Amino acid sequence: MRGVTQGNGVRADLARTAVQVIHLHRSRTGPLPVASNRPELPPGCRRILIVGAGGLGREVLHMARYAWPDRYGQIAGFLSSDASRRVPLPIVGSPADYLPQPDDALLLAIGIPETRRRVAEDLESRGGRFLTLIHPTAIVAPTAEIGEGSILGPYAIASDATRLGRFTLMNYHSSLGHDASTGEFAVLSPYATLGGGASISDDVFLGLHASVGPGKTVGPRSKVSANSSALADVQKDSLVYGVPGRVHALLQIEAGKEGSEN
Repeated sequence: MRGVTQGNGVRADLARTAVQVIHLHRSRTGPLPVASNRPELPPGCRRILIVGAGGLGREVLHMARYAWPDRYGQIAGFLSSDASRRVPLPIVGSPADYLPQPDDALLLAIGIPETRRRVAEDLESRGGRFLTLIHPTAIVAPTAEIGEGSILGPYAIASDATRLGRFTLMNYHSSLGHDASTGEFAVLSPYATLGGGASISDDVFLGLHASVGPGKTVGPRSKVSANSSALADVQKDSLVYGVPGRVHALLQIEAGKEGSEN
């Protein structure tokens, strides 16, 4: 018990120190800087729908609540092909049957890149418009470029001169080092990291704690497995696993209904 007590005391001391550092920073330099590129809801937006009602959809609901606290009541529900999903707001229809309305806006909450692309492009072709969401705790450099429809979760970091392609998903604690970039519909799972100058192409998926080494490139539709590191350039349609990452051709398996919205 003594060790537990000491451990708790150390954690408490660290937490107090962090708060003191923040207060010291504010007393010397004013409030902590906030990037000017954090998106606001567009004029005329009266209803927000979350596309995807899996676990990610529920997480995005909470992110939106913190990003736009004064507009939280405008989130009307979810679009999902599975009406049996248990979610805190109604499932108002499926993406395939939804008819976009002029005052509607959408948040893309599907975690599989190829499914994200298929659903989003179909909705866009019928007039659907997507929001970009940046959680208040995300750190976004003023020089970062954030593509339309992207979502940056809690404590995500987009560092200096980074570029996010349209519909990039950065889950919590994922990060892009300076000059790193993502293609369209790329997905970074929690704690995934791109080193400085690294690049992942369209429809790339990085698993939990996956990383791409500085200056390295991952080709379209490739996947880097959880806890794996791509320390050399990776060709398209590849699977990377291990440290250092070994590369194999990716076996494509079509996602079913249940897997498409997680």
